[in-house]
Amino acid sequence: MSVDVQQDDKRGPSKVAKIEEPAAPRPPLMQRLQTGLSQIEWGIMLITALVMALGWCVLFLSPNILQILAGIVPVLAGLFLGRKVKNQLLLHGVLLGVIGFLMGLGLVALYGALSSAGLVPMPQFVTTPNQPPTSLDPAALIYVYVTFSMFALIPFPAFGTVMAGRSEQRNRELRQYVEERGGRLERPTAVRTLEDLQGLSLPQLGYYVNSLFKKNGFEFVDYHFIDKDKHLELELKYKEEVYLARLSVADKVRPGTVEGLVQEMKRRGVPKGIVITSTEFTPEALKSINSRRHLLPIDGSTLFEIAEK
Repeated sequence: MSVDVQQDDKRGPSKVAKIEEPAAPRPPLMQRLQTGLSQIEWGIMLITALVMALGWCVLFLSPNILQILAGIVPVLAGLFLGRKVKNQLLLHGVLLGVIGFLMGLGLVALYGALSSAGLVPMPQFVTTPNQPPTSLDPAALIYVYVTFSMFALIPFPAFGTVMAGRSEQRNRELRQYVEERGGRLERPTAVRTLEDLQGLSLPQLGYYVNSLFKKNGFEFVDYHFIDKDKHLELELKYKEEVYLARLSVADKVRPGTVEGLVQEMKRRGVPKGIVITSTEFTPEALKSINSRRHLLPIDGSTLFEIAEK
């Protein structure tokens, strides 16, 4: 918040002093960490970490050609988790990597103990280029795991979680935006004749009118489907003046459509309105529109002529 204080005196022009409120201090690190941990979805995160650790270890302990594929496991785990959680994306990703790393360490240690007991075969690794694979004892196996896994299992899941989470958040916002407006506008097929125009659905007509008006200097503001998808309202601007357009694809536009638009304009304080249809108006509807100077009718033929200019 800022306050402008102007003071005029005889010594010179008015001076402007800006007083700004100080920014609120950030909470301590421990408090922020506690808040973040309270928002962790432990169930899905732990299950994902376990599956990631299993997949990593299976490929890590496999023949060399499969070891190369192990690198995709932490990224895929992060992408999966990012689509499932909504808050604390980075913290979820870091915990996924750390916990998955520790789970994998335990699995590798268990495998090393079993291999020492002769219950499972010793893992084979290439330690020197152009040399055949060698078997590793449990201590060497853990060392190799820590060396290779620490730089893959910790940062990559965090990266995948943040990227997928942000993408999913944008998708959720888009879905919410569409739901609040009753649907989405749809790009129509090519409109070459008046019959093509008259065959458009209401979402397609909305997209068509929006694109056409933009080409003629209007600015799109918002849209909303109303009356159980019988009408579509477009809010537009032209030279800083707001217009409310009501669209219809009914066989003939009747006075009820006009009256509904007038009431909405009064409620929202919009000065000018346009009634647009891909078909035509009834005489009563045209009479209702022409009796109001702030309304403009555009039927299908007129709309097509505007597009052809």
